[in-house]
Amino acid sequence: MVDNTKLAHFITSLGSLNDYGSTVLQTKQALETGTTTPLNQEGEDVAIFQDALKGIHAIEKIGFSVAGIIAINQAFDTPSPEQPTLPGYLRNAYHNEADRIAVIIGKNASQGYFPPEVITRDDLQQIVDTFHHLPQDQTDAWRLFARLAKLQPFQDGNKRTALIAANAAIGALKTQDYLLVPDNDLDRLDFTTSLMRYYMASTEEEEEEAFDRLLTFTARTSSEPRVDERISYQLEISRLKPEIRKAKQHLDPRQRLVSS
Repeated sequence: MVDNTKLAHFITSLGSLNDYGSTVLQTKQALETGTTTPLNQEGEDVAIFQDALKGIHAIEKIGFSVAGIIAINQAFDTPSPEQPTLPGYLRNAYHNEADRIAVIIGKNASQGYFPPEVITRDDLQQIVDTFHHLPQDQTDAWRLFARLAKLQPFQDGNKRTALIAANAAIGALKTQDYLLVPDNDLDRLDFTTSLMRYYMASTEEEEEEAFDRLLTFTARTSSEPRVDERISYQLEISRLKPEIRKAKQHLDPRQRLVSS
């Protein structure tokens, strides 16, 4: 039987990657009543909540695999600026200019991570195969999350896709022993900073150093959900939409930016 408190904690944790403002208690009430009325109606909470449930269901039906990862993102189809324009579509910047993205660090766009311009199923398969050759513990699942998030295979929703996929990979969607983003605001800031350092790493040594830092903050995540806590921290990662990118033509062509 599903423990709605634990599931609400996971959805709230997942949503914190995109400024989800509803509390664990509100999210639990939405699960128990089967309606989104208890959630914050401003922002993107309703879309994030609905698509989290659809994404979980999608990979549970298919299983952890390339197809399962794609199915998660394909389920993110509730109309919202936080959702991909083409859910489940692997980016190809040569076919779609909107797929030429970057993750921007800082409000002044002084630093940016430029993921590969073309993503194929083989790229996802390499990540899946690597995981299958590891002990498949929580550390390996967090590594899967980091690698998948860094690849940025989809137009949007990449970190949420990666977190659902990592939980599916170790069976946590069934056991409900979830991998969770830190719920303390300062730890979540450090977690996000470490993830951005992982993105920016250009060598295996730099990646490993950033990943080790990221793990220290996941270890601080409470295993017991606090149903009265509001997750309010807003990630400092810029998202520039296509219409904004048109106003950035003075930048290098690679810097027509978006992030997820």
